Amino acid sequence: MKNESISLDELSNRASARIQCCQEAEGLCQRQCACVFTLTTALLLQGIEVPFIDVRKHPRLREDVLQVVVAPDEYKPRNHVRGNRRKRAKPKGLPYAFFASGAPLDTVEVAPGVTCTTPLFTWFLFATRLSLEELVVLGDSLLRRNVLHERYTLQDFEDMLVRIEHYSHNPRNGRARAPRGMTACRKALVLMQEYTDSSTETRLRLMLERHGLPRPTVNHMVRLPDGGVVFMDIAFVKAQVDVEYDGKHHEQQWEADAQRRLRIESAGWDYVQVVNCSMRSEEGQRMVAEVVARHIEDRTGVNYLRTTPFTLEQLADRRRTIWKTVA
Repeated sequence: MKNESISLDELSNRASARIQCCQEAEGLCQRQCACVFTLTTALLLQGIEVPFIDVRKHPRLREDVLQVVVAPDEYKPRNHVRGNRRKRAKPKGLPYAFFASGAPLDTVEVAPGVTCTTPLFTWFLFATRLSLEELVVLGDSLLRRNVLHERYTLQDFEDMLVRIEHYSHNPRNGRARAPRGMTACRKALVLMQEYTDSSTETRLRLMLERHGLPRPTVNHMVRLPDGGVVFMDIAFVKAQVDVEYDGKHHEQQWEADAQRRLRIESAGWDYVQVVNCSMRSEEGQRMVAEVVARHIEDRTGVNYLRTTPFTLEQLADRRRTIWKTVA
């Protein structure tokens, strides 16, 4: 599990570097039409944090490979790239990996001569290549308050899936069913939330929900007695319990966090701090869930903690009643 998020500045630097790399690659590419970069490459190009990818299972998704996607009505690219591979010297730059899309591409030009799949369509293409948790993490990353790409809402995800379903159900397109990954997308969409700040907070929120706790509010705004305003990472509003993830910080940041905690507690809230090491094992995660559940029970009289955690698939089941919140 990745337990540290990447800053917006670092994401911007990575995007600039990958744009330059793709511009150089386009100059060497011998396809009859421009490449459409996708998957890991598309995320890097658009300043989006890359989720955890099992590169042993999906080696072509490594960051040192340029992923290119082909639309349903295009020819196979291997017949048009670099001519006859057996007779040509190994090209310079990063290697290519080609992928086929079961739906018409949705693309954006991120720089002169560099086109890639949009963040939403990239998320869709990842559906068969990520775990459900990481698909949710990626979706939440696209819904953050501060992003380098176009702002999205959950409705934008829903609208895209509907368009793909309409395409797949049209007899003219020669498809009998929706493209692979649609079920995973639907499950992930139920678990995603808008206005998040980091992948670590998403993983923490999902862990708490798996242990039976009600769905919290992310970045809940609270006005403090001193007139200031804070946005709480993960808030159980009616219980007035704030859960915050604290990663590796400098001493000055620890001091700021301590002051922030004091101000939140002065407003009548319980404050639960979660650190990196607590999320590295199932035992540590269970301990965190128990502490948060105890705070909620002390304030509401309700013990939500489950003996056996839900799976994410169970959480995504719309028929369950676990979405009753204390918010």
